[in-house]
Amino acid sequence: MLNAETPRLKFALYGAHDDLGSALLVELLSRQHEAVALLDDLNSISARPGLRTKPGDPFDAMSVSESVAGMDAVICLFQTPRLPGPGRITGESPQRDFYQAVEALLLGLERARVERLLLVADYPAIELQPEVEAALQRLAKHPLRWTLVDAPSAGNQLTIETLAEAAGKGDANPYRELQRIAAGIVDELENPQHIHQRIHFSG
Repeated sequence: MLNAETPRLKFALYGAHDDLGSALLVELLSRQHEAVALLDDLNSISARPGLRTKPGDPFDAMSVSESVAGMDAVICLFQTPRLPGPGRITGESPQRDFYQAVEALLLGLERARVERLLLVADYPAIELQPEVEAALQRLAKHPLRWTLVDAPSAGNQLTIETLAEAAGKGDANPYRELQRIAAGIVDELENPQHIHQRIHFSG
């Protein structure tokens, strides 16, 4: 829970339909932060206190800058099945898409003067691909306060309601590990310890 010393912050999330995205929204709202889900269908998530939706395309720098203006940080779950963006079936490889996303996020956050980015992906599975290597090299030279988080896509079956209800079950919570990862990511947002580093939440 938020205490008197912890400010209420605003976080934008690409990938809200991913199971980890839903867990992140539950964690952010439980700590009384403001969460903004960046979506291509604004009606695909129910409104609730502390949660807003906005249109957003992480592959377009102008869209990024407009969507994240006023945010304290941005989280992008790159490999979610429903990541917003134009024509997901383009014939281009996911590795190419990753470079496009990194470039658009860097330019867009810079224009919006947002200094913090958490980029979540299954890096062990993709990091040796040439386009991903190029994107990570581009990122390494950029002054943005970024952190990479290792996490494979968890699917898109779990809703905010399901996870919020499960959180109250203690040891009987079947999604406890997923929610532990979400809590670790929010901890990093609140109290950055891994600027310009890659982190992994082991099971």
